[in-house]
Amino acid sequence: MQDLIQHIAENLGIDEVTAERALGILLSLVRSHGNQNKVGELFDKLPGAADLADLHGSEGDKGGGLFGRLGGGLMGAPLAAVAKLQAAGLDMPQIKALGQTVMDYAKDNAGEELVSEVATSIPGLSSYL
Repeated sequence: MQDLIQHIAENLGIDEVTAERALGILLSLVRSHGNQNKVGELFDKLPGAADLADLHGSEGDKGGGLFGRLGGGLMGAPLAAVAKLQAAGLDMPQIKALGQTVMDYAKDNAGEELVSEVATSIPGLSSYL
């Protein structure tokens, strides 16, 4: 994951600590709301992904708070993640760049079909990618 963190930092013009936190927030969202069988398969192909999701996932990753209550916690999950990413210092163009960078990395390492299955299993995620 360190190579991805460095790539995110360079791509988004942020420091590596912020890049790691942003990646962890995104991975936590994926793990909490994606198809669990497919997420497990994806994380197996992305060593370190589960550790980052554990480290940076907290309130909001299960749809808590105001954003999480929107849409019964489903559509709200991506909104809550966006709020967490903004609190970490990212703006919307950086958040979209983060999503695309992570998607590209995941496709390169786990295959386009698996990544697509995981991404489409998370309601509202495509609005932010």
